[in-house]
Amino acid sequence: MLHPTTQPLWRTTAISALGGIFEFYDFVIFAIFAPQIGAAFFPTETAPSTATLKTFAIFAVGYFARPFGGILWAHIADRRGRAFVFSHTVLGMATTTLLIGLLPGYATLGFAAPVLLVVLRLVQGMALGGEIPASLCWLSEHAGPRRTGLVTAILLAGVNSGLLLGQSVALIIETVFGSEHAMTWAWRLAFVFGSCIGVFAYFMRRHVHETDAFTTLRNSDTIDLFPLRTLLRNSPRAVIAGFLMCSVHAWIVAALYLALPTFLVNNCGMTQSHADATALVSSAIASVIYVISGWLADRYGAKKLCALAASVVAILALPAYGSVMNVGVAPLIALGAVGGIFIGAYLGLLPQFFSPSIRVSGIAVSYDGASAIVGGTGPFLMLLIADRFGPYGVGALLIFFALCGITGVLIAPKNVAI
Repeated sequence: MLHPTTQPLWRTTAISALGGIFEFYDFVIFAIFAPQIGAAFFPTETAPSTATLKTFAIFAVGYFARPFGGILWAHIADRRGRAFVFSHTVLGMATTTLLIGLLPGYATLGFAAPVLLVVLRLVQGMALGGEIPASLCWLSEHAGPRRTGLVTAILLAGVNSGLLLGQSVALIIETVFGSEHAMTWAWRLAFVFGSCIGVFAYFMRRHVHETDAFTTLRNSDTIDLFPLRTLLRNSPRAVIAGFLMCSVHAWIVAALYLALPTFLVNNCGMTQSHADATALVSSAIASVIYVISGWLADRYGAKKLCALAASVVAILALPAYGSVMNVGVAPLIALGAVGGIFIGAYLGLLPQFFSPSIRVSGIAVSYDGASAIVGGTGPFLMLLIADRFGPYGVGALLIFFALCGITGVLIAPKNVAI
């Protein structure tokens, strides 16, 4: 096996992106098949809408477990190595995804069925919490500061590809097996297929070598025994800056990609098919924008690009949301693209906020914390604001997060020059 310094960068990037694809694939199929999961794991006399809401509550439980898993796995990564966590988190995700697909429903297990589903989602959420921080750290340390923007942006594009893959698999299952079979059993095939992606990613990762940065820590006997304590004590400014920038990422994904169809249907009178197509186009464009933005960040500076993109988002937010009824969805798609510039640029910047001995812990607290707090509540908060204040209220909320991003850039550690 080649040492990381000689291993082709495209191969290590692809290995990392596999986990990103799997992460969002699982996110999407659980949401898409929420009605089918609800019908399988709750009593037949439960109203379908109530069962679906309970399923989304179980989904949220796994989502809010991410920070705890992120902190746990980050502690291991900063003490034992990035490569160990990099390979084992994806195996944990694959195992729980398979078990969810095979878990007998309420008709067989009774109330034990939803209880076990909650347990599996908790374990899955904790594994997921360690996946992106470990992958991001491993990949950025392998690539070096001159190429970290591009490779981490490709990792993020893989996450978006998981969204497209999940929607495609759901469509294939509905088309091949029909709505009746998809409701009763065929939905499970999506989870079995997803576990195969995870197992493949594990076999690709299980023999990866440690990064030079961690190897140096280990050889010099400078590994921190309590990285989280050191992080919070010595790097609060970096944590706050990272959390603010990750919050922009989480909100843009929630508001301009995930919850966009519901907003367009409920508040703009758009048909479901048109709204779904808009979200798909916005997400697909974002995947391309991420990579371009990461490349530009390596060449011209990530801080400057983040500040510029966040400023443009703040300026365009109210006009874009306010013109939907008259102009259509093009301004929102453009807004999502500009937000994608921020996301593609900041991700390569994040690992550089933290010293090697606490790097994974710093990424986990920032990324998983923002994902749970902002991303987990984002769709609900957005739709609540839209119902009470209309599109301009949602635009104002986006301005708030854009200002958070600018603040994150301004207070970022001074030793991060890019």
